[in-house]
Amino acid sequence: MDEICCAEIIMENRSFVVLLCCFFEIAVTFPSLPRESELATSSHGSITMNAVFRATSKYMDESGLHNMTVGTVFYHVSTFFGTDQESYSNHVGIIRRIIGYGNNIQRDYAGIAFYHVNGEQIEIAHNYIRTLRQSIADLISSATTEDELEEIREKVGAALYTIQEFYSNTNWIELMGNKIYEDFGQDNATLVDIANEQDNTCADCGFIEGILICDNNTRGDKLTSGYKSGQDVTKPISTGFLGKCSHGSPDDDSRFFTATGGIYKGRSIVDEAPHFSLHGAASDAAMDATEYFLIGQGRGLLSLIGAEAFRDVFGLRTREDVVKTSLTFVIDVTGSMGDDIRAVIAATQNIVNEAKDSVFVPETYILVTFSDPERLTTGRMTKNPQTMITWLQNIAVDGGGDCAEYAMSGLLKGIEMSNEKSKIYLCTDADAKDEDKQEEVIAGLIAKQLTPVLLLTGQCSRRRRKRNSDGAEEFELQESFPNKKSSRGQRVKRSSLQVFQKIAEETGGRVYETEVAELEAIVEKEIKDTFPSSNVFVTHLIFPTNSKPNENISVPVDNHIETLKIEITTVSTESEFSLLYPNGTDVMFSSNIEQKNILGNKLTISILNPSSGAWILTRKTSKTWIVNVTAQSPMDFSTSLLASSSDGNSYFLVGNPIMGVNYSMVVDIQNVNHNFTCDYALLFDDNWNQVAEIPLTKMALQGIPSCIGPYIPFNKSSFVQISGTDELGNSYLRTRMFNILPTSVKLRVLPVLVGDLRLNEGTNISFSLTNTGDSTAEFIITISDGDTTIDVQTGILQAGQIYEAVVMVTPGSLKSVVLRFSVALKNYTGVVQSETRRFSVTDTRTADCSVLEYPKTCPVESLNTYNCSKYVWTGLVEVSSSTINLSEIIVSSDKVALEYMNLTLANFSLPISVRGSCCVQSVLISILDKNGYFSQCRFELSNQPLTIVQTTTPSVVEPKMEVVDNMMIGIVVGSVVAGIILVALLTVLIYKTKFNKNNSGTAVSYTKEP
Repeated sequence: MDEICCAEIIMENRSFVVLLCCFFEIAVTFPSLPRESELATSSHGSITMNAVFRATSKYMDESGLHNMTVGTVFYHVSTFFGTDQESYSNHVGIIRRIIGYGNNIQRDYAGIAFYHVNGEQIEIAHNYIRTLRQSIADLISSATTEDELEEIREKVGAALYTIQEFYSNTNWIELMGNKIYEDFGQDNATLVDIANEQDNTCADCGFIEGILICDNNTRGDKLTSGYKSGQDVTKPISTGFLGKCSHGSPDDDSRFFTATGGIYKGRSIVDEAPHFSLHGAASDAAMDATEYFLIGQGRGLLSLIGAEAFRDVFGLRTREDVVKTSLTFVIDVTGSMGDDIRAVIAATQNIVNEAKDSVFVPETYILVTFSDPERLTTGRMTKNPQTMITWLQNIAVDGGGDCAEYAMSGLLKGIEMSNEKSKIYLCTDADAKDEDKQEEVIAGLIAKQLTPVLLLTGQCSRRRRKRNSDGAEEFELQESFPNKKSSRGQRVKRSSLQVFQKIAEETGGRVYETEVAELEAIVEKEIKDTFPSSNVFVTHLIFPTNSKPNENISVPVDNHIETLKIEITTVSTESEFSLLYPNGTDVMFSSNIEQKNILGNKLTISILNPSSGAWILTRKTSKTWIVNVTAQSPMDFSTSLLASSSDGNSYFLVGNPIMGVNYSMVVDIQNVNHNFTCDYALLFDDNWNQVAEIPLTKMALQGIPSCIGPYIPFNKSSFVQISGTDELGNSYLRTRMFNILPTSVKLRVLPVLVGDLRLNEGTNISFSLTNTGDSTAEFIITISDGDTTIDVQTGILQAGQIYEAVVMVTPGSLKSVVLRFSVALKNYTGVVQSETRRFSVTDTRTADCSVLEYPKTCPVESLNTYNCSKYVWTGLVEVSSSTINLSEIIVSSDKVALEYMNLTLANFSLPISVRGSCCVQSVLISILDKNGYFSQCRFELSNQPLTIVQTTTPSVVEPKMEVVDNMMIGIVVGSVVAGIILVALLTVLIYKTKFNKNNSGTAVSYTKEP
């Protein structure tokens, strides 16, 4: 089922409503993701996945990072990660996100021709990729955070999409075969000859047995691409049998006009692509070109950004790097820090216990404590994690007469002792007394590539230390400044907060303003992100008190489990349980490879190298049992949801799903071969109640073993569990967190036309919220840039209504702008929808085109080839560039006249008068500067096609591919004429209806202006 949103738009001063159903259109190109029904069709997803694995495999082999032995590139890359399934999963996830960023271009910019290399916008597409490469190079020079790396991945995904489209939508394959065009998108390259406006590039296609056949329909040896209806460049009208090529997909109405048919090669099915027979060559070339963009000798992304950055962008890091790092805590030990330290101890102990069987642990553990005076700052180092726990447990808090403490001195000591490329965790409840050492701290962190995580609990800043009548120190709460607010809600004013924030900003670190109650969870998450264990989550079971005793619990162990770990609460004695091997004999725990431990009513069982099969755990008590099964294993999985577009394409879902809509769940399984099976995905809520069962089937794809199943969301889920059999037929279970909150509201953030913001210029970012449910929704939309709330908008939506609004953004620097939109609903806990958009910022000195005066739209009576030339329109644009003397002005149609002064005489900007007739329905005016930066102005004169009126009968007709009898010709001609008459009548009726409506009332959508 296609994902649609139906909504009523409120009509001002009217007593009726209009029902709108909007589909998410996707440009018909290579499919966005693989189609199970078209195994011979390559998609953007499969092309990118295969090409990235090929590129990373070659890079690892040629650089000596990991030598290629036998097997596929997928096997080679997976063996680089070894048992480090978490890092391998991260690598695959990065590729999935890069694919998703390309899919976003396909969906968000379906109507803009150059993104898809349509409408002969080849030179613009070439320069678009050049600017993306330049932007990536600029970003990588200062990229220190994961957010900045993600922005680079987004640009890589955008570039790969357009590169791959080149081979689907141009005639390059027809001219050159599956050889790639290495110069496309590269600097210092002269493009091959591109067809001009007068060149006829295609001939009408013929028919054989009722099937349109477009073999050999291209003309000439110049590079061209097809025009597609609905995009911003209109196909020129031609008579006879020669004209411009169409795209030719089923949704392209231009394929009916000369030259009929098209040259699209994105599908392998005759009914879907005119040049379907060249799909294999096009997809092979697209894959080779993708690889070339990534690692081409001297010209690829690898050469552009360097090896280390290349590894970071694609997640080619294993946790073996962790053994070279240190885990450093810098802790304030003044009197008020007792609760904070207990939280740090608990989090660290949890991590150490989980990772004790793993090889992926830090080389050293470092504890630095600071107090007042400065000379009390001390540091200790150990390689034993348990020693670190003991040190933390033995910390004695004392002193600190005034609030501010020597945080900078503590950080400097931690920097001195830490290994390179490590993290330093600062924990304090006070301001920095020695903030004059801020720059020294920043320089030290940068020199050793250390990342600070600054944990500020805010207690001390609300307290004033004083002495009681006995002379003892006590604390008095100060006023909490109720009027001081930030994007996180009410916060206490901290005099040194800006100092900590600057340190984090300059070094890629993070600042947490939090409460003690939240500290343990934050520390545990941060350390897990840095030192994740090799544990996989197998299953979780709950047995309530009233359940029967002597119950047998089957624990499946597959061929990939290296260490089995079972934790049970509550167990107080060994008589309350037993464990059987798969062969039915008792586990005696008589060796070091089989261990059990009961501590604090918690039983922990650890089995090294367990035999495959069903182990039986027997519960010999009626007490409540909570069973948690984990394992050391390279086999794990990840999940994603796919939503459908109106043309059958799929794209990765952003945000939460809409209740009752059809989606697909895709499960990628790491480190298994293709002989595995997948049965079900079960969804569970917070209390481990099953809320959904999704049958899974294997996807017949190369590369990552995957399964897919239908999913219609109704209930909130917190966990997903997959089941099946491994390569040897043993049952497996794997479980992961899967936080999904189905909702009735859909958030849509609209893209900026060409994706960039201009320095110091305001740009409106449009967004909408649709209530797809059958009840009223009261909403709060918060827009932030990550640190600061930019805008908060509230309202009430009736069932079916759409809220449309804008937020203005004016960038003050060339740093990219990241906007996070989040939606909360009354009576719901937390955020129900969210979306993040990244916007590049371009200098105002680069190419820019602005519309000063839009032409009037063409009336219905002008929309035929007999009348169109009688209706003339004019418009006015202004172009600018710091290199305008060396810039190029391009117009999309030779039927449009431009009037402007000589560019060599222009200073920075100049106006351009634009004049044309209604024979041209859309116009693009582009300025292209000498550095490849470009900007475009668009005029849409009509959204209806021209009707071709034949005034004479052509005397010359190119032979068709078959001879049709006169009766058939008469039937076809009669049908066409009748169709034209019917379309003309309907057009007039629709126009009159719209005209009457427009004169009787003004349609106003429910929109909030800033």
